[in-house]
Amino acid sequence: MEEEEKKISNAKFIVIFIILFLAGLILWARFISTKGLSIKEYPVYNSSLSANFEGLKIVHFSDILYGRTVNKDDVKKLVTKINELKPDIVVFTGDLIDKDTIYKKSLGDFFTTELAKIDARLYKFAIAGDYDYKIADYEIIMKNAGFTFLNNSYELIYDNGNIPLMIAGFPSSLKGEPDKDSTLAYLNEHPDDNIYTIVLTHEPDSYDSFKDYKVNLVLSGHSLSGQIRLPFVGEIIRRKGSSKYPDNHYSLKNTDIFVSSGIGTTNYSFRWFNKPSINLYRLYAKK
Repeated sequence: MEEEEKKISNAKFIVIFIILFLAGLILWARFISTKGLSIKEYPVYNSSLSANFEGLKIVHFSDILYGRTVNKDDVKKLVTKINELKPDIVVFTGDLIDKDTIYKKSLGDFFTTELAKIDARLYKFAIAGDYDYKIADYEIIMKNAGFTFLNNSYELIYDNGNIPLMIAGFPSSLKGEPDKDSTLAYLNEHPDDNIYTIVLTHEPDSYDSFKDYKVNLVLSGHSLSGQIRLPFVGEIIRRKGSSKYPDNHYSLKNTDIFVSSGIGTTNYSFRWFNKPSINLYRLYAKK
């Protein structure tokens, strides 16, 4: 009888331990793993880079997804962290707010004020993510915050020299109408120019639509790196638009693709082995 009671007691202990362990994992994934901000730093090498851009610093952030696990304090900390990196160029690859967040003008005013505080030595660029199409004045917000808004368009950037680099931006492939011929028109019109070319696109799978163009660097977001990841397994869920290229980096031919893991969450309020992050790239011609 004593032995049987001992077995029941042990079984109860194991059940309680499992319940507490799972509850702890859930609380960690919800309240700890969704906070903080890590910096993923990458050196990027390509012989097409002109000497006047050697060492150029680009900070890339994406998918703030305000309203689910990201609040106003998180946005302010994000701006502070970006400025601490002293970037030459800052790029935002879309999705200011989560799809379930109700947008109000006061929220737009908040983003205008805070994002305007981001300081880049040369330029700030932004494109639209799929959730940004619910914000009627999204383009105005970004422009008033000092960002050049790219929508099937490009800009040439000069810095201490007469050889530029090009930054082009596509709208969301899920909600917009990407036009590779107008976005990358410069490459068609100047086929002999060997200028370093950067493309911003919200969904990384969009790369396949313009992979025949000579593009050196693709910066995107959307995937959240699966949001929930497991060691040795990787992402658990792949989102439409990032099912082929969900991970941090791909090197294809002469093109580097980097995918931001983002800041916020969507659909469910958890991150697992996948802290909010921003990317810092340093460009070099040679290793």
